[in-house]
Amino acid sequence: MAEWLGHSNQKLYQARLLLEGLEGAELDSEAPLALISAMQEGVLFQLVLAYQSYLHEIAEVAQCRDEFYSLQQLLDIVSVATGEMTELKQLEADDFSWLSQLQSAFQHCSAKEVQVVKPQVNPLMIQLQDKTANSLPLREWYQALSAIIDLQRENRQES
Repeated sequence: MAEWLGHSNQKLYQARLLLEGLEGAELDSEAPLALISAMQEGVLFQLVLAYQSYLHEIAEVAQCRDEFYSLQQLLDIVSVATGEMTELKQLEADDFSWLSQLQSAFQHCSAKEVQVVKPQVNPLMIQLQDKTANSLPLREWYQALSAIIDLQRENRQES
């Protein structure tokens, strides 16, 4: 598990570094839009890689050594889903959750046409928007992913 834990941490760190660079570039009025777009995509990719790596962490806790590429595939091959898997499944199923929005934005990256991805917003929640109109809530997604990973790891250690 230490291998996947380290890999997850590395991807989160790389996402944070890119995010800090992106936030600096967004403040620079002379930063090319292509650079900002590339950095947004880089953060998005690192977050997805961190999530996939974390899925492998929790698979090892469940003693699953089979190959899989999504949470659903993992749930299909484990005999009993862990609490972590169940919590993540609920987030993936909720169209308004940060995880669902993150995955949707990632899927839109592979679209042939260049599109501005506007995540769905829960009307009951007030969200602060970034200074650039086309910006994704990458900071919020990074913080939410980091928080859930930290919380689930702490819960495993306590049990």
